[in-house]
Amino acid sequence: MTAKLYWGTSINVTFDADLCLHAAECLRGAPAVFDIHRKPWVLPDRGDAFEVARVVERCPTGALKYSFVREYLPGETGETTAQVVAKSDGPVWLRGDFTLVTDDGATPQTRIALCRCASSANLPFCDGSGPCTEWRPSRPTPS
Repeated sequence: MTAKLYWGTSINVTFDADLCLHAAECLRGAPAVFDIHRKPWVLPDRGDAFEVARVVERCPTGALKYSFVREYLPGETGETTAQVVAKSDGPVWLRGDFTLVTDDGATPQTRIALCRCASSANLPFCDGSGPCTEWRPSRPTPS
């Protein structure tokens, strides 16, 4: 994974294109900060640092992350209770405070989208290219 760093006065934002599934939470949440029609597309100083952090935390894949410039401000932490969501036509979304362990090692995470069909070119992460886009959850049969 290669993340690009966007520096700000109060908050820095990183973006890892390999993890992005284009949910567009950033574009809807802070259009002055995140604008794909501009270079650079992320300008952290165009928004309040705490609001930018809240918008970044809405990114379901973890492609966006942040760190406050001032050391005394905490960075992102996951919820105390992990959340796993499997919806139709997409990846398995995880949110919480956990560690992802792969052959490359262990990395702390707060948000990721895992591929449910093992067809992604970026396993274990979903890249939206596999047949899981046609997956439907099974419905329990009433007894």
